[in-house]
Amino acid sequence: MLSRATTVREQEQSPAPPMRRPVPAAGLHAGGNRAVSALFARLEDAPVAEAAPVAPAPAPVATSEQSVADAPAAAYIVPFDRAPLSAPGERIIFRARFTDPAPADYQLEYSTTGGVFTTVAGPTTVTVPGLDSGNVDFFLPTPWLGAPPVQVVLRVRKIADNSVSATHTWNFGLKTRVPTTITQQEGTGEISLPGVYTYDIGPAIVPLMPPFYEHQTILERFANWRLGNVAPADIAPAYRTAHGLTTADAVSRHFLGTYAGNNGTFTVNADDRIADRHGGHPDLRNLVANLVAPKDVEVELPQTYEAQPGVALGNYTVTRILKADGTTWKVKKG
Repeated sequence: MLSRATTVREQEQSPAPPMRRPVPAAGLHAGGNRAVSALFARLEDAPVAEAAPVAPAPAPVATSEQSVADAPAAAYIVPFDRAPLSAPGERIIFRARFTDPAPADYQLEYSTTGGVFTTVAGPTTVTVPGLDSGNVDFFLPTPWLGAPPVQVVLRVRKIADNSVSATHTWNFGLKTRVPTTITQQEGTGEISLPGVYTYDIGPAIVPLMPPFYEHQTILERFANWRLGNVAPADIAPAYRTAHGLTTADAVSRHFLGTYAGNNGTFTVNADDRIADRHGGHPDLRNLVANLVAPKDVEVELPQTYEAQPGVALGNYTVTRILKADGTTWKVKKG
């Protein structure tokens, strides 16, 4: 059961993100099965919002949220925590999506004091047309001991009159300890898609009282997805020969194309937990039509969580499963 602070709010309420939903990775339509490799339901692998987040520490420079009465409505903004704790050199993924009848009338402007966007040697400002930023990479300085302050400000600007409709501010602090364990609360069996998984972040620090890691940022990364249980022998001989599907990798690339997740940044809540939602699925109608016999089809997406740059906190595999009936989708993770 989700804790009070990890109740789900989907990143996208309709097939649109984590999520996003974000635009799929480049090359998603690049397999031999181009005509039908488009997403059947938009993929999402991302943080889910906290229902009752603990109020962040007061911002030292600016109020965390300001908006005018007729501002576009905020639909999804990450990181959720406006006073995150991060490590030197850590990559943080920002994303913002707002709704308005005229999204083209606006642009989203990210600016920073102390860090950079896009790459470790990137700019200090990023402007995105419209009201969906997609993933915006941000990097903390290195070395960094918590000073000078690092801040990111997002402004929703109306293009016609250059006015600012809303402002959102993040003030970063330094991690003074780093978690080394992550424990999935749900089992590894199949559940309905989309699925939400919760994780305890640890270890506990004796004799301190919890929370031990509240506000800390955790990044997720993905490797490319693959068909976990479909081999060339599972494909009808004529189709297999016509498309040169001689290896399992060739089968995956042909029917799936390229997708390495749509990663995001989590922030640990007051229960020392994060929650992750996996939804959507690829269109496998062409694969189903060319199987030798009906079978469950497993699409595996390797995932890594990290609390400090380049160091794995935990490794999992997200497996979306199209059942043998060709219409029912499940998910499992472990």
